[in-house]
Amino acid sequence: MSLKQIARELRRHQTDEEKQLWRALRDRRFAGFKFRRQHLVGDCILDFYCADAKLAVELDGSQHGHPEGMQRDAEREKFLAEHGIETLRFWNHQWHKNREGCLLEIWNAVQRRSGCVRVMKNAGEQKFIPPDLKQIILPKN
Repeated sequence: MSLKQIARELRRHQTDEEKQLWRALRDRRFAGFKFRRQHLVGDCILDFYCADAKLAVELDGSQHGHPEGMQRDAEREKFLAEHGIETLRFWNHQWHKNREGCLLEIWNAVQRRSGCVRVMKNAGEQKFIPPDLKQIILPKN
């Protein structure tokens, strides 16, 4: 089976956590940024990918905590970094316990990496609105 076929199968058989995160990211619902799911980069299939920010978002289950899984993930991250892609990883239990925190971390990475804030079309339909900058306390230098 080709990687493209595997990616299609993964899209058809997403985990519950992936389905939930995809609902937040799809159709430019996430502050106007476009994400793809099960996106191919070389020999890697990324759970979610934002090309504008060159950001991969991975939701990991227990298999990633075993030594072999950790080694594979480290090799993948090195390969992706060589291509200018940053990887954010969340454990499934992190997503269950703190969805808003995970989304905020994705927001911070997208904003930092893209250097801009997208103009939001249909703001009323957005599922995640970035935090109000007045509410963020910036560190003093």
